[in-house]
Amino acid sequence: MPLYEYHCPTCNHKFDKLQSMNATGADCPHCEQPARRAISVFAAVSKGDSSSSDFSSMPMPPMGGGGCCGGGGCGPGH
Repeated sequence: MPLYEYHCPTCNHKFDKLQSMNATGADCPHCEQPARRAISVFAAVSKGDSSSSDFSSMPMPPMGGGGCCGGGGCGPGH
């Protein structure tokens, strides 16, 4: 199951929710009003030469499982 990011327009709270791809939305855990799914930011980190920029002092984003190649079992060879 994917992890979706949500933003509540009523109380401005941001939260994550693990739910199926068929889910239609989520209610805010603070004010219980309908929240909007937010656009997630993709972060790629690779080992190698960091001469153009130094990301070593930046905190790593949390890594979640699931998805096609993250243990979701999408098929043979993946």
